[in-house]
Amino acid sequence: MTQQGFLIISDITGYSKYLNESELEHARDSLSALLNLLIQHTKSPLVISDLEGDAVFSYAPAGGFLQGQSLLDMIECTYASFRKALELMVINTTCTCNACRNLPNLDLKFFVHFGSYMTQKFGSFTKLVGNDINLVHRLAKNHIKEKTGFKAYAAFTQSVMDALGLADFQNSLTPHRETFADVGEVQMYVHDLHQVWERLKDRVRIEVRPEEALVILKYEFPIPPSILWEYLTKPEYRAILFGATKLELHNQTQGRTAVDSVYFCYHGEMQSSRMLILDWRPFEQYTTNATTPLRITYNGTFKLEPTRDGARLIYLWGKAQGAWLLCKMNDLVSKLILAPQTDKWTEQLRQRIQQDLVDGTAFVSPPIEVDKAQIASLTTQTLTHAH
Repeated sequence: MTQQGFLIISDITGYSKYLNESELEHARDSLSALLNLLIQHTKSPLVISDLEGDAVFSYAPAGGFLQGQSLLDMIECTYASFRKALELMVINTTCTCNACRNLPNLDLKFFVHFGSYMTQKFGSFTKLVGNDINLVHRLAKNHIKEKTGFKAYAAFTQSVMDALGLADFQNSLTPHRETFADVGEVQMYVHDLHQVWERLKDRVRIEVRPEEALVILKYEFPIPPSILWEYLTKPEYRAILFGATKLELHNQTQGRTAVDSVYFCYHGEMQSSRMLILDWRPFEQYTTNATTPLRITYNGTFKLEPTRDGARLIYLWGKAQGAWLLCKMNDLVSKLILAPQTDKWTEQLRQRIQQDLVDGTAFVSPPIEVDKAQIASLTTQTLTHAH
């Protein structure tokens, strides 16, 4: 049966082809650690379809992402984690062999397409076949670096940009065309990931710390953090969590929710609060500053943790800021009503998620276990072949 979905290759590049036997061992250890990082960051709804010693091929069915931006966030978060890990490797090594001296040259590229495929079960993996599978693999043989100068990037085909529905983001990318003998001309849009790293690497964490919180609430959900994140951030689902009749999102950046975006929460016809995003860390946590009709403000942090059966939401509600008497009254009332109100609304959101899981609106990818020995074997094969 033919299906449609998102097809993603994450490809480690830049490792040296000229290594002696001892250097091959060092290169294998480094490459294995980075490949394991890519595997760990291939999160639901993405499913790992195939592995090589320097690449992960994954897919998600059409509709697997509740928001198009989540795929972009996943790519950017993976790249940021890759760069952090690489920098730590460079800092922590004193070895001067070719493999270790080459660490700063390693980098990461993504090739993203939306197309049709058929599935074949192969051990614990679901292999994909079809013309679009061939196409996404062809994309790795390109002239992007020569044309753009980008060393690390995500290359999106026109079909995936259409599926994501993010025209403003598309307009911010660098257009690029490639012609393949068996495919013809392919229109792509290229995202410079070095710019992403520069933006993310020094950001300051803003959060309500436990010792500062007025109220701390914890809830369990039957879905992983990467899926729960979408329910907590997409307006129609976030409205359930706040018992709102309507919730609007404004001031997006290139069509994406980010720092300085604003949620407007309505109860009935009247706006009850304005929530400005202060900190945005996809699939991990975000913090907002809410302003009430009485001009009282307070910060709230939504933190996600993985659990064996899904995810835990930790909501840290900060103390009110503003006129002293109003703040004292607000904090007293909040301590009384916040927990029972949020318990009720969270249960409604949990029921909605359960229904979405039943009818297929929410997709949770099956877990795939890849042990260290398998990763080491794959990286050894890749390095030996290159050598």
